[in-house]
Amino acid sequence: MLVAGYLGLIIGFGCLGIIRANQIKKRPQEIREMINALALLDTEIYWGATPLPDAFQVLKERTGPPWHLFFASLEEKIRAGENASQAWKKSIEMHRRKTCLIEDDWLVISGISQGLGRSDRNEQHKQLELVQRHLAGVDEKARQQAESRAKMWSYLGFLGGIAVVIMIM
Repeated sequence: MLVAGYLGLIIGFGCLGIIRANQIKKRPQEIREMINALALLDTEIYWGATPLPDAFQVLKERTGPPWHLFFASLEEKIRAGENASQAWKKSIEMHRRKTCLIEDDWLVISGISQGLGRSDRNEQHKQLELVQRHLAGVDEKARQQAESRAKMWSYLGFLGGIAVVIMIM
């Protein structure tokens, strides 16, 4: 019975490590999805001359989790009369815990709010392109770190479980 309890602890800690490793592996994917969403937003604003609420509706329909909820929130807030900058910031605050992104990623994404809806199409186009390039650099770094950190967390979970069992014995 005691051995089963020890095995349960090791497996439990190992599962926690694997969950954390999966979150780390998801981060580059979510960054790439945001880059693609921003490219689509840029296309809608610059080439399609689409109003922001309609552009966010398109993004809501064409993106997957967790970004479709983010853009749905943006569309809802702007249609309710909020300015784009405030809606962007509030949506970030609402959805930041639902992603695997880190604080630095959110700082880059939140930079979009400064000119969104306040400037003409050309300025918004330039700003969206700049953020996309910046996120591409963040994505490259995240991909490089993801594999090694994911392995570390997987091993750390099981080793932590073994350490707890040893301390209990």
